[in-house]
Amino acid sequence: MIGLAVAMDAVAALSLCWALLGVLRPAQVPGGGDGGRSVAVALIGVSLILLSVPLWSLP
Repeated sequence: MIGLAVAMDAVAALSLCWALLGVLRPAQVPGGGDGGRSVAVALIGVSLILLSVPLWSLP
């Protein structure tokens, strides 16, 4: 189970970095937003971290 928790945390870290890059880079279309795509990716990352917390305590 530790391997699954590590994999989930790695995917979560990558998705949070992806969301941060989406927020920091300028919009490619003037006046057009990303439609909440970076927020959705950030929420997926946070949810993966929260789901992996119980896996760390399993033997």
